Amino acid sequence: MIITGTGDVKPLVLLFGLLVCTGESGSQTLPDSLIANALRVSYRHLEASVLEVRDSTRFPSYAPHDLQWSYFNSSGWTSGFYPGCLWLAYELSGKDEFKHWARKWTAGLEKEKDNTGTHDLGFMFGCSFGNAIRDVSHNEALAYKGTLLRAAITLDKRYSPKVGMLRCYWDEPPFSRDTTLFPVVVDIMMNLELLFWGSENGAPQSLREHAIRHALNTYRDFVRPDGSTYHVVRYNKDSGTVFNKGQLQGQNEHSTWTRGHAWFIYGMTVCYRYTKDEGFLVKACALADYFLRRLTPDNVSAWDFDSLPEFGNVKDASATAIVASALFELRAYVHDPGQKRKYLEKATAMLAALCSKEYLAENERTNAILLHSTQYLTQPGNQNTDKPAIFADYYFLEAIKRYLAINHPPGN
Repeated sequence: MIITGTGDVKPLVLLFGLLVCTGESGSQTLPDSLIANALRVSYRHLEASVLEVRDSTRFPSYAPHDLQWSYFNSSGWTSGFYPGCLWLAYELSGKDEFKHWARKWTAGLEKEKDNTGTHDLGFMFGCSFGNAIRDVSHNEALAYKGTLLRAAITLDKRYSPKVGMLRCYWDEPPFSRDTTLFPVVVDIMMNLELLFWGSENGAPQSLREHAIRHALNTYRDFVRPDGSTYHVVRYNKDSGTVFNKGQLQGQNEHSTWTRGHAWFIYGMTVCYRYTKDEGFLVKACALADYFLRRLTPDNVSAWDFDSLPEFGNVKDASATAIVASALFELRAYVHDPGQKRKYLEKATAMLAALCSKEYLAENERTNAILLHSTQYLTQPGNQNTDKPAIFADYYFLEAIKRYLAINHPPGN
């Protein structure tokens, strides 16, 4: 998610038959028909989803029951992704219906700008209001910016100078009952963009400083010597010392949960975008290289890189969509031509896999776009295993948008 820009949108795709005209030298391009079909399916399913969801106070999350959407209210961490999908569909298609619906569901989130009970305001507001300010009039964008600034200041209240990080809002027993602990999850890396953006648009500069310190401390404490990553690190809230490290959604305490690692890659790429600090670029590349080393030849990641055989070959399309989108951005920052080419080729290959019949929900009775995402595989009775997830759809559309920006730039 890139929170920037105002003014009327110019659709990236006007005709399905004119998608890929030119690309970067040596880049891998996909058949026009593959991207065209993915967009057709996406638009059709989003249009149908408006009738399924109906109420703009309900926000799709996962689709566990017969692939039909379940919902969070506006305070749910996934609430920004559905309006975000609608904004992206508007940018890609230019269809005013998507803009109308996007405005409607974005408005339903406005009251959460003062919600101090979550670390996910970046997801909630960056994907909704952050996309919106590119696509609306100047006056409307000013109002949306005011909401984003308020949300950024609210998010910053979770920052602890003693720990040098933003606190996670959830944990699992027995740790959740220990009031001396300060849990941090890698997912928070995705919420730092709201702090960076806020510091550039009227909020105190301390938000930027807090985002930088959080990112550096996350890399220091969450990355193992082999490049793999933890999902959660718990600190003593008074001393800032590490209490323990592990997983909340991965296979076990020593495994690498792929969506968490994906959040890390994307978040560190955003840190470089805002700071242009080469240290962040090195870190983003190291995280990306680990992910690519563990990626199977089918170019769709397992739900955990260290999943035990008895859990089967369960995939996570959402992690793959997140990394594909991140790599399309990251390849623009790296200096080595070979590395640049590798990131572009792998991102394109991952996008192609997600556009295939196995992952694109073209012939399924669902209004989701992608199949085969996983929340908790190890949680007993969890129904969000190998099911659609709204955040998978969001980053899939963002990846398509970024792919087209590379291979079908304006004026070509």
